[in-house]
Amino acid sequence: MDPLNPIIDERGGQSRSTRRNALKLGLISSVASLPLGNAVAAPLGLSSIQTEPDSPNESPAPFPFHGLLENEGRSYSNWGQSHATKPAVYVEPVSYEDVQEVARNASRFPSPVSPVGSMLSVSKTMINDGGTLLCTKRLDEIIGLEIDSSGRQIVRVQAGCRLKKLHLWLQARGLEIPFQAEIGEATVGSVAVGDTKDSSIDAAGFFSVNVTSLVFVDQNGERFSLSEANDPIKFYEFKCSYGLKGIVVECGIAVRQATLTESRFHVVTSRTPQEFAETILKLRSGADAFFANVLLDKLYAIGDQRFKLGPGASTPSSSQPLFDRVRLDKRVKIQHGGIPRSNTEELRLPFEKLIYSRADFVNEYWRPTDTENRLDFQFYEHDLTNFGMVLEQSYEFTKSFEDKHGFVPNLWALYFVKRPESKVKPYGLYSSGPGISFSFDPIYSNPNDPKWQLFAQSYNRLAIKKLNARPSPIQTQWLVPGDLVIPKQLSHPRFTTPYYAQFLG
Repeated sequence: MDPLNPIIDERGGQSRSTRRNALKLGLISSVASLPLGNAVAAPLGLSSIQTEPDSPNESPAPFPFHGLLENEGRSYSNWGQSHATKPAVYVEPVSYEDVQEVARNASRFPSPVSPVGSMLSVSKTMINDGGTLLCTKRLDEIIGLEIDSSGRQIVRVQAGCRLKKLHLWLQARGLEIPFQAEIGEATVGSVAVGDTKDSSIDAAGFFSVNVTSLVFVDQNGERFSLSEANDPIKFYEFKCSYGLKGIVVECGIAVRQATLTESRFHVVTSRTPQEFAETILKLRSGADAFFANVLLDKLYAIGDQRFKLGPGASTPSSSQPLFDRVRLDKRVKIQHGGIPRSNTEELRLPFEKLIYSRADFVNEYWRPTDTENRLDFQFYEHDLTNFGMVLEQSYEFTKSFEDKHGFVPNLWALYFVKRPESKVKPYGLYSSGPGISFSFDPIYSNPNDPKWQLFAQSYNRLAIKKLNARPSPIQTQWLVPGDLVIPKQLSHPRFTTPYYAQFLG
C-alpha cells in the first residue's frame, strides 16, 4: 500500500509533540511563583526544563499504554468455547494512541498483533499463541452523524462498537443500515473487514459494503484514513483484508431512513430435493428478500418471505406481543444451535404474517459454558444458478452420512445475498460481480461433538471441491491450504497469524 496522509490526531487534535511542549510551558508557568531553591527545583527537574530548549531532532516521549494489559499466561476462548489461545500479551486499548503504541512497539507487544472484537468466530482466527491479542471492545463510541462528500448520511463509529448498540442508536433517530443480522455482539471493526451474510432488503447482503470510510493503524503505528473518495481501489481492497493489513479503529457507515418489514411465513415440504429447490426458488422470486430454516434430511423448511413496508423505526404496538414471543424463541434456538429437534412440528409457527422493525430482531446472546448447547456452524457461498445442484447433492450427502453414522445437523440456514460490482468487493466472498449468492450453512449445538466435526470436514470436500463453494476463514472450520486464497498484498507480517498465513497466495 502506498503511503496515505497520516492522521495526526482525530477531529483537529494536536500532535503529541505539540501537546508535550504545551505541557512543559504549563509546568513552567505553574511554578514561576514558587521559590527557586534547590529543595523545589531539584525534585521537579526544573533546571533542565528552564534552560534546555527543544532540539529539532528530539524524539517524542514514548506514549504510555493506558488500557488494560495482561501478560500472565491466561487463556482466552472464542464465544463457542471451541478454541482457546495463550497470547504473550492481551490488551484492551482505550484510545487510538494505545493502538498505535501496540503496533509500533514490537518488543513490548510481540508479533503477530491480532485484532479481535467479541471473538465470535467459529474457526481458529483468534488463536495467537505467543503473540499479542488486541481486543477493541473498549473503543465503542458512536461519534455521530455527518454528510459525506457525495451527500450521503453517514454514522461515524469506533471499531469496538457492537452492532446491537449501533442499531439501537440509529433506531432512536429513525435511521438504519441495511445489514441487520441476528448476532448483536459482532463489532463494527470486525465485520467491516470480515465475512457476513444477511437476506437484506434493497441492498447487498453483507456489512462491509455499507462502510464508506475507515481509520486504521498500520504496522509502524501510524494512523491513516481510507475512503471511497480518496482512494477507492485501496479502500475496497482493505475491506477484504480480515484485519491483516492494519487495525481498524473507526468506520463511517452509510445510513438510510428506517423502514418496517413484513414477513410472510411458509411451510415447505416436498417428496424430492428437486421439487424442494423449485418451491424455495419460487418463494424467493416473489419477495424482496428471503430466508429459510431447513431440515434438509426431511426436505422440510420454514420460509420467510420479507417485504419492505413504509417508513418506521419501531415494531408497531399491534405486533409487539407476538413479535416479542417470536424474537425470544428465535434467540433461544440460535443460542442453543437449533436444539431440540425431534420432529418437524417444532418449526411450525402459529401465524403466517408478522410486521416489525428488523433492528428489533437483532439479539443479544449470553456467553455459554463448554457444557451448554451452543451455536456452531459452517458457511459456504454459492451462486444462485447452482441452487438446485447444491441442494440435491447436499441432500444426498446428508442422507448417506446419516445412514453411516446416525447423525445429521440440527438445521441448515439459507440466506440469499445480493452482490455488488466486483470492483466494490474485489476479493473473497461476493466478488463475482453483480448477481445473487446464497449461503447454505449447516448448524449444530456442540462444536466438540466428534460426529459433527466429521460431518463438517467431510462436507467441506463436497462443497468446496465439487460444488465450487467459497468458504470463509472466519466462518468455515477445518479448512486446509488451497481451500481459499487471501492475496498477499492484503496482509502484513505484523498482523498475520499462522492460521491466516497458510492461506496467503
